[in-house]
Amino acid sequence: MTIRTAICGLTLAAAALPLTLPLGSALAQDAAPTSELPEIAVGDSMPGSFFIAPEGEGPFPAIILLGGSEGGDRAARNLAPRFLAEGYAVFGMPYYSPAWADNPQQFPGLPRAFADIPVDRAETALQWLAERDDVRANDIGIYGVSKGAELALLAGSYIDGFAAIAAIVPSDVVWEGWGTGDGTRPSSFSWQGEPLPFVPYEGMGEEFANPTGPDGNPRIRLPHDKGRNANPDRVVKARIAVEQIDEPVLVAGGDADLVWNSGEMAQFIAERRAEAGLPTVSLIFTDAGHYLSGDGSRETGNPANGEAQKIIWPATLQFFERNLKD
Repeated sequence: MTIRTAICGLTLAAAALPLTLPLGSALAQDAAPTSELPEIAVGDSMPGSFFIAPEGEGPFPAIILLGGSEGGDRAARNLAPRFLAEGYAVFGMPYYSPAWADNPQQFPGLPRAFADIPVDRAETALQWLAERDDVRANDIGIYGVSKGAELALLAGSYIDGFAAIAAIVPSDVVWEGWGTGDGTRPSSFSWQGEPLPFVPYEGMGEEFANPTGPDGNPRIRLPHDKGRNANPDRVVKARIAVEQIDEPVLVAGGDADLVWNSGEMAQFIAERRAEAGLPTVSLIFTDAGHYLSGDGSRETGNPANGEAQKIIWPATLQFFERNLKD
């Protein structure tokens, strides 16, 4: 297996990252660990959001944690202890709370549908953190996974003030939303009340009705690929303006991703930022899939995911240390 790497305007220690190793755990599927550190509920304006500071004397650099399409706060709570152990304050920011199957909605104050999710919420989180005495206002980053990576990159393109952005299995465009129940085809995200241009899916219902993926599961990447191929004009309008993010960005993706083509989309992001001369770390794995947000310690069904995680996680820690701590 191989890994494609690009580091533009940024240097990683080669000894810490063996980039020629042969080469996933969806954190949201694991039981969320608990932290013994004091937790602060952010308030009614940010339902479900939480803040935890690490042990020691502040102020601390901080990282906003964004999960994916599973919704709720589980991904953020799985990630929080790992970043706290590295000396970062964490802000878990759920932004969508569906009611899957027989499970009730975790946070009734959040949208049930993934439709027109306000990117503005990230600005509220940034301002909330910047006003705290125990947070270093100039050292606030974002870590987003999957749809959370799409949101993280959008936040960086619209909002000034983030010091670094890590986007794991990202998208380079805004995609169609879902779940409204009224037959409309919404955007996934909005800015200042206006839906953002998006790329529509093609054949999502058919894929769920007649799954083509392994073990009878839907291959969700297929409706993404078909939608992108059929709508080049909408792709152009829906591109996330990553070339407008002045701050360093890390992207990591897999060419074997069956949810969406995160390897190719991470490559597109890296290329556009390289053309603009912007600092970017790009880690793309030919055989890895969608579950790349762990540390390699859990089984994901694809050994290449675990091997990729063992490179991505230390690279992510080094990326944030360089940009939030130095």
